[in-house]
Amino acid sequence: MTASVVKADSCNDSGVYCGQSLLNKGNYMDHIIQVLQANKQPTDKQHIIDSLFDYVSNGDIVYEEFCANGCGGIGNTEDDFCL
Repeated sequence: MTASVVKADSCNDSGVYCGQSLLNKGNYMDHIIQVLQANKQPTDKQHIIDSLFDYVSNGDIVYEEFCANGCGGIGNTEDDFCL
């Protein structure tokens, strides 16, 4: 699978974020949808909030995986993770 990268303007810290964490940080909806589409993933609400993204450099995010059982770590200083 090829990872697709999309610019995420407001992300300041490196790490792993679930979609919900990105949405809590700012207006990432369009970025998340673009990355999901580029990776042939559904763009329903569940996939938007419970997909895991890796922050790379310069505000770019890369799709990692869908967390079917939801995300953990949201709001913490540690990386988010799949439950």
